[in-house]
Amino acid sequence: MAGNEHLSKKLEELQEEYSKTKYNKATNKHLGLLRAKIANIRKEMEQKHGRKGTGFSVKKTGDATVALVGFPNAGKSSLLKKLTDVESKVADYAFTTIDVIPGMMGYSGANIQVLDLPGLIVGARIGKGEGRKIISVVRVSDMILFLIDAKEPSHIYSLIDELEALNIRVNKKAPSIKFERKDTLGMKIESGKFKVPDRKTIIDILKEFGIFNAEIIFWQDSSVDDLLDVIAGNCTYMKGIVALNKIDVVDGASLTKYINEIRSRTGMAVIPISVTKSINIEQLKAEVFSRLDLVRLYLKPRDGKPDFEKPMIMKKGATVMDVAKKLNSKTAKNAKFANITGSSAKFVNQKVGTEHEVADGDVITMIYDKA
Repeated sequence: MAGNEHLSKKLEELQEEYSKTKYNKATNKHLGLLRAKIANIRKEMEQKHGRKGTGFSVKKTGDATVALVGFPNAGKSSLLKKLTDVESKVADYAFTTIDVIPGMMGYSGANIQVLDLPGLIVGARIGKGEGRKIISVVRVSDMILFLIDAKEPSHIYSLIDELEALNIRVNKKAPSIKFERKDTLGMKIESGKFKVPDRKTIIDILKEFGIFNAEIIFWQDSSVDDLLDVIAGNCTYMKGIVALNKIDVVDGASLTKYINEIRSRTGMAVIPISVTKSINIEQLKAEVFSRLDLVRLYLKPRDGKPDFEKPMIMKKGATVMDVAKKLNSKTAKNAKFANITGSSAKFVNQKVGTEHEVADGDVITMIYDKA
């Protein structure tokens, strides 16, 4: 425990120094090294917490899983009921939800699991309010649905800050940087035409992690933070959307301003809703479905008609072999090819191999070896 307290205190000291240091050309390198120290301590803290194995027990089911995240009293339990018809304890005070409550949202043939998580609070990064348990569930989800009180729109930035501190990057892609530790040969750094931190800054950052031999190749313009994420190697990159709740108690001009600002600053889609008035709930469902990149396939027997009532749901990028495995993992090895009609095919009933990538709306007939 003493070790954890020491790390938390050191982290707070570094974060305070960082917040008080004004950014300019002269302090840029110093700020980069401070971020490296902060990232290193966070990684050590995460490893210590990880070994304890604390987390909520949640069984993933359905075609995809969405984590419902917000501050206490944002209305998550009420929204879960609207999305899934699950009866969750609802009351007009904070901390109503004290455990993870799962619900299943049916939409366009897909079954989407929605997890109502206990409300995050400022300080979740150091374990306050079951923060790290909540994050353990967020990490294994396919997407985050932020529920934000329209009267407190800045809460979205606080939530993103907490998730950033816990190495969850929302609506960002993993940096295109190759990083490999070496036993000898010193530092090999290649950046080509891309804008990256200078060599000395890169080397100083690596030394903060105890790395003195490494190969780093940049394939994009990169910041110090991009480099830190790759070196630490413990970041999760997730899609996110924002549901701005209680719009019925906010004036139209303010609401438009909040929506535009959140979209601009976060890059996320923002759906204005009112849970109590049932405003835009169906629009929110459609946005969740769309952002999950799910693919609906319609199975057709060799001498029969396609079943348009019960589509098979796959993730974008799935192949014919993935379809065979989902149908029956034991017989998938005998899958020979498939006949497909749809947007992934060049013509009606095209014969394709097992590595062919399927697309939404495809009608597919699997053909197996007789053996």
